[in-house]
Amino acid sequence: MSLSTSVMPLVLTVLMSTTAVAQSRTPTARERKARQLTLRAEEPPVLLPLRVAAHEVTTVTFDAPIVPESVDRSVLAPFFSRVAVHEDVLVLKASMDVPAGKEPVITVRFAGPGAPAQVGFVLTTVEAEVDSQVEVFRQGLTAQDLGKELADLRARCAVTEAGLATLRAQCAHSGLGGAVLMGVINREGVSVEHLPKPSLSPGMTAEGPHVLYRAENTRALSTSLINAVGAAPWIPGFARMTPRGPSALPAREFPLLMQVKQLSPGEQATVVVEWHALPDLPAGTPFTLELLDAKGERGVRWEEVAP
Repeated sequence: MSLSTSVMPLVLTVLMSTTAVAQSRTPTARERKARQLTLRAEEPPVLLPLRVAAHEVTTVTFDAPIVPESVDRSVLAPFFSRVAVHEDVLVLKASMDVPAGKEPVITVRFAGPGAPAQVGFVLTTVEAEVDSQVEVFRQGLTAQDLGKELADLRARCAVTEAGLATLRAQCAHSGLGGAVLMGVINREGVSVEHLPKPSLSPGMTAEGPHVLYRAENTRALSTSLINAVGAAPWIPGFARMTPRGPSALPAREFPLLMQVKQLSPGEQATVVVEWHALPDLPAGTPFTLELLDAKGERGVRWEEVAP
């Protein structure tokens, strides 16, 4: 047997082993992804993952101007061969996969007023995917928007506080004797009327009878509300009374009374709202009456209620 013949199997074995090792070290192809990220001013800031990979370009665009100097390039230098920051674009090209446990963190600050003021990214490498295009949308509130929202909230609080002040005074003189003392009940007595089924019940069910009490200057509605099974807990908020017709009078809001703090899914409780007759409302003007939760979203509505 010649030397070349005896060496041939060994050479083939080495070549096959080398090929196998080379194949095992070949990185798996990553799927290039395009993503959209929406920032909310009301949500607490969190680090958003940005998936990068060796020799891949990741482009991040912003719908609001950013401050290029806010990006710390020094933390990116060990892992990226290209870092470009423009008015509304961040471009990254990784020179290597980011090792686990050494993920760099960068902060991008927005230019001008508004919220959120900045967004943070943690740069990672994963096996299957790489972010090729990422769009960041800043859904924040400007200072003007925040001022308007605060003014609306203060106006609502003033209306609610006025209603609570009346209730506090009445609670100090509770019972039938207190009602007589406060002038709610007099010799004219109290009339009782039953309202029809609500015209709309977004997220709730009203169980009759729906009783409307009328005294000389005071009105009170009593009904029973049922929270649907599987729904979120219902927290009593306010009643909104909106005059109908051409009068164009503003809506009034009054606090709701309930013996429990909230209605859990499937629970039922009596809800009462009390208000005083409105002297500036033209005689016979009907109104829309809504009983709503604390967010003003779920409740019941009667379209035509006599004054």
